Amino acid sequence: MAQEKTPLAGLRVIDWTHVLAGPFAGYQLGLLGAEVIRIERADCDDMIRVKAADPELAALGLGEAFIAQGAGKRSLALDARDPRAKQALAKLIGGADVLLENFRPGKLAALGFDPQQLIVQHPQLIVCSITGFGPDSNRRAYDHVMQAASGLMAANAGRDGVPQRVGFPLIDYSVGQQAALAVMSALYRRESRSEKRVKGEWLQVSMMGAALTLLTPSYAAPLISGVEVPRSAASAFSGNPLSGTFMTSNGQLALVCNSVQQSGALLAGLLESGVDGALVLELCSVSERGDVPHTHKLLSAMLLQRNTADWEEIMLRHGVPATAVLRPVEAAAHASKLWPHVVIEHPKAPKRVPVPGIGFTSSEPLTPALRAPVRRGADTRALLAEAGLNEEVINAMLASGAACEPEKNFGPTAKM
Repeated sequence: MAQEKTPLAGLRVIDWTHVLAGPFAGYQLGLLGAEVIRIERADCDDMIRVKAADPELAALGLGEAFIAQGAGKRSLALDARDPRAKQALAKLIGGADVLLENFRPGKLAALGFDPQQLIVQHPQLIVCSITGFGPDSNRRAYDHVMQAASGLMAANAGRDGVPQRVGFPLIDYSVGQQAALAVMSALYRRESRSEKRVKGEWLQVSMMGAALTLLTPSYAAPLISGVEVPRSAASAFSGNPLSGTFMTSNGQLALVCNSVQQSGALLAGLLESGVDGALVLELCSVSERGDVPHTHKLLSAMLLQRNTADWEEIMLRHGVPATAVLRPVEAAAHASKLWPHVVIEHPKAPKRVPVPGIGFTSSEPLTPALRAPVRRGADTRALLAEAGLNEEVINAMLASGAACEPEKNFGPTAKM
């Protein structure tokens, strides 16, 4: 697929972020064709580079979470405090369209790259700052903390009322998508203005803001009507008693009945499966009274009589929204058929692996062919040269530790 046909072809993004949220935002832009340059520390790997289920990938700084959002990116590893590094960074940022950063508020300015000054110096530039609790707070924030602070853990409580976290970094990825959306809005504003642009744009995206947006359905009733509706993770959000997640003879089934027609279809499916008619009538009666515990007790006993595949087939045939509860590894088998693939280096042998796609399709080209995620500093020499530094300066920076590139040998039988 020709890269020039993709939506963001020709745009340069400086991805000066770490861990999950910021790199994920940069990855979204890269999936749409932007050139993404990842700025990394010269003295150590990002946390997601070295945490891996495969210890050999971890040793290379190619942890699975990094691979999942590092495809297509170039890597420049340097010490941003070094004057030569500052010179190179200033040149690269000055020629970029977007700068993503997720330092704590004020840190980027302390390094000599104040966003307010950058957008004045470079009218084409969009700076997107990602913070935890917002631009006025220096509180440290990770996904786990934000799930608690935003109300997500409480909204995800079980029947016992005990708050519990969603089992993956949902807010990190939510704020990453919010940041990508913010950047796209600023790019559109930049390109659609008829008058000459006199300064760039500084976007502020926070984990808390993204979490509050994500949780809008939970906040709607108390904010608009002043009523807090009791809910739990054990029941469907609609509150319909004939909805939830239930054990079958060999697994779990999730089903939802949000309309009278769907409720009737569920009852018809139960009758077809051989459930006693008197029990189905009782289920209908208690569900109409809104008695959730009794409804779930009756329905659970009925669904235990068959396996998940049988119930899924019956429910889908009757038009009831239902599915087996899959583990991530099971669901991923479907995703891997849709996602782009890259070939990563590995000490044992190169591996072809899927990496996440953009999440939507188009009648027009979206994603270019992706370069495999690279080791830290893989493009340091080339990018420093692009920034105007000569070979002697580059060699001196590499020798002093002000910049770094990967070792050439990374395994007994494989070379970069």
